[in-house]
Amino acid sequence: MEIHRLTRELEKKFSDRHVVFVAQRRMLSKPTRTSRVKQKRPRSRTLTNVHEKILEDLVYPTEIVGKRTRVAVDGSKLLKVYVLAQISCLYLC
Repeated sequence: MEIHRLTRELEKKFSDRHVVFVAQRRMLSKPTRTSRVKQKRPRSRTLTNVHEKILEDLVYPTEIVGKRTRVAVDGSKLLKVYVLAQISCLYLC
């Protein structure tokens, strides 16, 4: 079944809700002295890269054009993501 058609059918079934498909991605832990890893960890398996790809999945029809991180005085962080025309900006905590 086509993804767009499946999305429309699920949004009809669950009215007043959005449907988002997020790919399953694998993270590998950072190698330490005690871990016996013979191969180098690929960049696509790092925590940062996996989080970026999940964010791209969430805003899928549009494209991310910029990101800003605001750090408050209390240390909390707010990630401000700029996407192309259709949605002006998206706030994530």
